[in-house]
Amino acid sequence: MVNDEGKRAMAVQDRTSERTDRKLLRAAKILAAAEAILREGDGALEMSQVAGKAGVSVGLAYHYFGSKAGMLGAIIDAFYDRYNHVTNQYIDPDIPWRIRERQRLMAAVEFLYNDPMAPVILGKMARTSQVAAVESARHEEMIEMAIRNIASGIRRGDIGDHIDPAIAGAAITGAIRGGIMHAMAMQPRPDPAKLTHQIWGMIAGALDIER
Repeated sequence: MVNDEGKRAMAVQDRTSERTDRKLLRAAKILAAAEAILREGDGALEMSQVAGKAGVSVGLAYHYFGSKAGMLGAIIDAFYDRYNHVTNQYIDPDIPWRIRERQRLMAAVEFLYNDPMAPVILGKMARTSQVAAVESARHEEMIEMAIRNIASGIRRGDIGDHIDPAIAGAAITGAIRGGIMHAMAMQPRPDPAKLTHQIWGMIAGALDIER
Protein backbone atom coordinates (compact mmCIF):
# COMPACT_ATOMS: atom_id res chain seq x y z
CA MET A 1 0.00 0.00 0.00
CA VAL A 2 1.34 3.44 -0.98
CA ASN A 3 1.41 6.01 1.85
CA ASP A 4 0.64 9.72 1.45
CA GLU A 5 4.26 10.65 0.90
CA GLY A 6 4.54 8.04 -1.81
CA LYS A 7 1.38 9.32 -3.48
CA ARG A 8 2.72 12.88 -3.46
CA ALA A 9 5.98 11.71 -5.01
CA MET A 10 4.09 9.83 -7.72
CA ALA A 11 1.93 12.89 -8.41
CA VAL A 12 5.02 15.08 -8.79
CA GLN A 13 6.56 12.51 -11.11
CA ASP A 14 3.41 12.41 -13.22
CA ARG A 15 3.29 16.20 -13.51
CA THR A 16 6.96 16.30 -14.47
CA SER A 17 6.39 13.65 -17.13
CA GLU A 18 3.39 15.57 -18.49
CA ARG A 19 5.43 18.78 -18.71
CA THR A 20 8.22 16.94 -20.51
CA ASP A 21 5.76 15.45 -22.97
CA ARG A 22 4.23 18.87 -23.65
CA LYS A 23 7.68 20.37 -24.24
CA LEU A 24 8.59 17.60 -26.66
CA LEU A 25 5.31 18.04 -28.53
CA ARG A 26 5.80 21.82 -28.77
CA ALA A 27 9.38 21.42 -29.98
CA ALA A 28 8.26 18.87 -32.59
CA LYS A 29 5.48 21.21 -33.72
CA ILE A 30 7.92 24.09 -34.12
CA LEU A 31 10.38 21.95 -36.07
CA ALA A 32 7.62 20.64 -38.32
CA ALA A 33 6.62 24.23 -39.10
CA ALA A 34 10.25 25.15 -39.83
CA GLU A 35 10.69 22.18 -42.16
CA ALA A 36 7.52 23.11 -44.04
CA ILE A 37 8.81 26.66 -44.56
CA LEU A 38 12.16 25.36 -45.78
CA ARG A 39 10.53 22.95 -48.23
CA GLU A 40 8.18 25.60 -49.59
CA GLY A 41 10.80 28.35 -49.84
CA ASP A 42 14.40 28.75 -50.91
CA GLY A 43 16.03 27.06 -47.93
CA ALA A 44 15.93 30.08 -45.63
CA LEU A 45 13.59 31.08 -42.81
CA GLU A 46 13.02 33.59 -40.06
CA MET A 47 11.99 32.74 -36.51
CA SER A 48 8.90 34.93 -36.83
CA GLN A 49 7.77 32.84 -39.82
CA VAL A 50 8.22 29.63 -37.89
CA ALA A 51 6.42 30.91 -34.81
CA GLY A 52 3.49 32.10 -36.90
CA LYS A 53 3.15 28.81 -38.75
CA ALA A 54 3.47 26.80 -35.52
CA GLY A 55 1.01 29.01 -33.68
CA VAL A 56 3.45 29.90 -30.88
CA SER A 57 5.20 33.04 -29.78
CA VAL A 58 8.58 33.99 -31.22
CA GLY A 59 9.93 33.93 -27.69
CA LEU A 60 8.91 30.31 -27.26
CA ALA A 61 10.65 29.34 -30.48
CA TYR A 62 13.83 31.01 -29.22
CA HIS A 63 13.35 29.35 -25.81
CA TYR A 64 13.46 25.87 -27.35
CA PHE A 65 16.23 26.38 -29.92
CA GLY A 66 18.18 29.42 -28.76
CA SER A 67 18.63 30.92 -32.21
CA LYS A 68 17.79 30.44 -35.85
CA ALA A 69 21.10 28.62 -36.30
CA GLY A 70 20.17 26.33 -33.41
CA MET A 71 16.85 25.49 -35.04
CA LEU A 72 18.45 24.82 -38.42
CA GLY A 73 21.08 22.68 -36.73
CA ALA A 74 18.36 20.60 -35.07
CA ILE A 75 16.69 20.04 -38.44
CA ILE A 76 19.97 19.03 -40.08
CA ASP A 77 20.88 16.70 -37.22
CA ALA A 78 17.46 15.02 -37.34
CA PHE A 79 17.84 14.45 -41.08
CA TYR A 80 21.32 12.96 -40.78
CA ASP A 81 20.22 10.80 -37.86
CA ARG A 82 17.54 9.32 -40.15
CA TYR A 83 20.06 8.94 -42.97
CA ASN A 84 22.66 7.28 -40.75
CA HIS A 85 20.04 4.88 -39.42
CA VAL A 86 19.49 3.69 -42.99
CA THR A 87 23.10 3.62 -44.16
CA ASN A 88 24.37 1.96 -40.96
CA GLN A 89 21.66 -0.68 -40.80
CA TYR A 90 22.79 -4.19 -39.98
CA ILE A 91 23.51 -6.36 -43.00
CA ASP A 92 24.80 -9.93 -42.63
CA PRO A 93 28.61 -9.56 -42.41
CA ASP A 94 29.07 -12.93 -44.11
CA ILE A 95 27.68 -11.54 -47.36
CA PRO A 96 30.48 -10.55 -49.77
CA TRP A 97 31.44 -6.90 -49.25
CA ARG A 98 30.44 -5.72 -52.73
CA ILE A 99 26.98 -7.31 -52.49
CA ARG A 100 26.41 -6.00 -48.98
CA GLU A 101 27.48 -2.47 -49.88
CA ARG A 102 25.43 -2.39 -53.05
CA GLN A 103 22.40 -3.19 -50.88
CA ARG A 104 23.39 -0.36 -48.56
CA LEU A 105 23.72 2.01 -51.51
CA MET A 106 20.26 1.06 -52.76
CA ALA A 107 18.83 1.80 -49.31
CA ALA A 108 20.56 5.20 -49.28
CA VAL A 109 19.20 6.08 -52.73
CA GLU A 110 15.67 5.12 -51.73
CA PHE A 111 15.94 7.12 -48.51
CA LEU A 112 17.14 10.28 -50.25
CA TYR A 113 14.49 9.91 -52.94
CA ASN A 114 11.73 9.61 -50.36
CA ASP A 115 12.74 11.85 -47.45
CA PRO A 116 11.10 15.26 -48.07
CA MET A 117 13.97 17.12 -46.42
CA ALA A 118 16.72 15.57 -48.56
CA PRO A 119 16.55 18.09 -51.43
CA VAL A 120 16.37 20.91 -48.88
CA ILE A 121 19.28 19.82 -46.68
CA LEU A 122 21.57 18.74 -49.50
CA GLY A 123 20.48 21.40 -51.96
CA LYS A 124 18.79 24.62 -50.85
CA MET A 125 20.19 24.80 -47.33
CA ALA A 126 23.70 23.77 -48.37
CA ARG A 127 23.97 27.11 -50.16
CA THR A 128 23.19 29.20 -47.08
CA SER A 129 26.04 30.43 -44.88
CA GLN A 130 24.09 29.89 -41.64
CA VAL A 131 24.10 26.12 -41.99
CA ALA A 132 27.22 25.43 -44.04
CA ALA A 133 29.38 24.57 -41.02
CA VAL A 134 26.79 22.27 -39.41
CA GLU A 135 26.00 20.49 -42.67
CA SER A 136 29.71 20.18 -43.48
CA ALA A 137 30.41 18.56 -40.10
CA ARG A 138 27.72 15.92 -40.66
CA HIS A 139 29.04 15.30 -44.18
CA GLU A 140 32.49 14.68 -42.68
CA GLU A 141 30.91 12.03 -40.45
CA MET A 142 29.63 10.29 -43.58
CA ILE A 143 33.13 10.35 -45.05
CA GLU A 144 34.58 8.84 -41.87
CA MET A 145 32.01 6.04 -42.01
CA ALA A 146 32.91 5.38 -45.64
CA ILE A 147 36.61 5.24 -44.76
CA ARG A 148 35.97 2.69 -41.99
CA ASN A 149 33.77 0.65 -44.29
CA ILE A 150 36.37 0.51 -47.06
CA ALA A 151 39.08 -0.36 -44.54
CA SER A 152 36.87 -3.23 -43.38
CA GLY A 153 36.59 -4.46 -46.97
CA ILE A 154 40.37 -4.37 -47.30
CA ARG A 155 40.84 -6.37 -44.08
CA ARG A 156 38.36 -8.96 -45.36
CA GLY A 157 40.29 -9.28 -48.60
CA ASP A 158 37.33 -8.05 -50.68
CA ILE A 159 39.21 -4.88 -51.68
CA GLY A 160 42.87 -4.75 -52.67
CA ASP A 161 45.29 -3.24 -50.17
CA HIS A 162 46.56 -0.88 -52.89
CA ILE A 163 43.44 1.22 -52.27
CA ASP A 164 43.81 4.13 -49.84
CA PRO A 165 40.64 4.13 -47.67
CA ALA A 166 40.87 7.86 -46.88
CA ILE A 167 41.12 8.99 -50.48
CA ALA A 168 38.55 6.48 -51.72
CA GLY A 169 36.11 7.22 -48.88
CA ALA A 170 36.14 10.97 -49.50
CA ALA A 171 35.89 10.62 -53.28
CA ILE A 172 33.10 8.05 -53.20
CA THR A 173 31.04 9.92 -50.60
CA GLY A 174 31.21 13.10 -52.65
CA ALA A 175 30.38 11.27 -55.89
CA ILE A 176 27.39 9.49 -54.34
CA ARG A 177 26.04 12.74 -52.97
CA GLY A 178 26.57 14.62 -56.22
CA GLY A 179 25.11 11.85 -58.36
CA ILE A 180 21.99 11.40 -56.24
CA MET A 181 21.36 15.14 -55.93
CA HIS A 182 21.66 15.57 -59.71
CA ALA A 183 19.25 12.68 -60.25
CA MET A 184 16.76 14.11 -57.75
CA ALA A 185 16.64 17.37 -59.72
CA MET A 186 15.86 15.58 -63.00
CA GLN A 187 12.36 15.38 -64.43
CA PRO A 188 11.47 12.60 -64.39
CA ARG A 189 13.85 11.16 -61.84
CA PRO A 190 15.83 8.09 -62.90
CA ASP A 191 14.57 4.79 -61.55
CA PRO A 192 16.24 4.16 -58.15
CA ALA A 193 17.52 0.73 -59.26
CA LYS A 194 19.03 2.22 -62.43
CA LEU A 195 20.64 5.05 -60.46
CA THR A 196 22.05 2.59 -57.94
CA HIS A 197 23.46 0.49 -60.78
CA GLN A 198 25.20 3.51 -62.32
CA ILE A 199 26.62 4.82 -59.04
CA TRP A 200 27.77 1.35 -58.04
CA GLY A 201 29.65 1.07 -61.32
CA MET A 202 31.59 4.20 -60.36
CA ILE A 203 32.28 2.84 -56.86
CA ALA A 204 33.45 -0.54 -58.22
CA GLY A 205 35.81 1.24 -60.62
CA ALA A 206 37.21 3.47 -57.88
CA LEU A 207 37.85 0.46 -55.63
CA ASP A 208 39.09 -1.77 -58.46
CA ILE A 209 36.62 -4.53 -57.61
CA GLU A 210 34.19 -6.66 -59.59
CA ARG A 211 31.02 -4.77 -60.37
